[in-house]
Amino acid sequence: MADVFAVGAAATKFGRSGCTIAGMAHLAAMTALEDAGLQARDIAAVFVGCGNDLADPSADAVAVRLGLRRLGFGGVALSGGASPGRIEHFSAYGGEALHQGWQSVAMGSYDAVLCVGAGRTGGTAAPVDSWPPAPTLKRRAAAARLYMSASGASVEHLAKISAKNLGHGALNSPLRSRRQVTPDHVLRSGVVEWPLTRLMIAAGGQRAAAVVLASDGARRRTAARAPQVRGCLLIGGDDAEAATVRAARLAYRVSGIGPEDLDLVELDDVTAAAELATYEALELAPAGQGPELIDSGFTTLGGVLPVNTSGGLLSAGALPSASGLAQVCHIVWQLRCEAGALQVPRARVGLAQSVKSGPAGADVVALTILSR
Repeated sequence: MADVFAVGAAATKFGRSGCTIAGMAHLAAMTALEDAGLQARDIAAVFVGCGNDLADPSADAVAVRLGLRRLGFGGVALSGGASPGRIEHFSAYGGEALHQGWQSVAMGSYDAVLCVGAGRTGGTAAPVDSWPPAPTLKRRAAAARLYMSASGASVEHLAKISAKNLGHGALNSPLRSRRQVTPDHVLRSGVVEWPLTRLMIAAGGQRAAAVVLASDGARRRTAARAPQVRGCLLIGGDDAEAATVRAARLAYRVSGIGPEDLDLVELDDVTAAAELATYEALELAPAGQGPELIDSGFTTLGGVLPVNTSGGLLSAGALPSASGLAQVCHIVWQLRCEAGALQVPRARVGLAQSVKSGPAGADVVALTILSR
């Protein structure tokens, strides 16, 4: 398989209201192209994560809904001359869009592709403040109780995770208060479904993110300093933890990079307990020892292996159509030493793990490793 590079990355600031989905996606796509030093006509194909609420599930409708038509992208590429590529694939999940785009370049089908994800939690019909729905919340709380029973983690450990990520998120946005959230604030934020308090659960939000992927030949024609995408896997399973275990083992084998080589990780923290469980699924800690990483400061910015320096979903909100791409954007900036106050010194290797939960607990995990 051919080498693949992330030559452009852009993400809108997280938020709960404001810009339309089309406006956010158009801005992210246009900015990612500018970051790569490319124009729309240089892109052979587009891969999209666009949520579940499409009234017209066609490529042209997706192009309009995400503001990509204004860049020239649509269901069919124009014949003759240098015209923008067509929308090759779209789904509800940004992680799937990234995987499909990476695979198309790695297999030699295209030299340069654009991966875009945008949407709003719960779709256009539901207010984001109603997220998550009660059945989803109960399932997440049950998973948290199960992990606590297996590992000996306490609610204080969950509170430390939330305080860490919310603290990182405060540094990541000028719109958020710079006051650091303490574990005590998290514990006192009100129990929603035991053991989860309000600040231990990713709320709703809206966002867009875009990544431009290119072959080595195309990379040499861009203006970008481009980390290499060493592996980008999409694995399904009955639950996120089992799927993550399989994805991590395969990704480490395919990339030749192990957990000991990682300098930072962006992972799915839809709840604080989910982050702790994922430490173990990614082999960052032996089974049952995830709580020790948070107790020691191992995964905090400034620690040995910072996790969710972007602020994670606990800061940005749960948004499967964009979060996987936004994670990769953050790692690209880290590896290019462009992360500002969130910069991990001498970062060379990063891993992103995102989850899309399906009905009856079926999950899909996207796992991506990048290096410079």
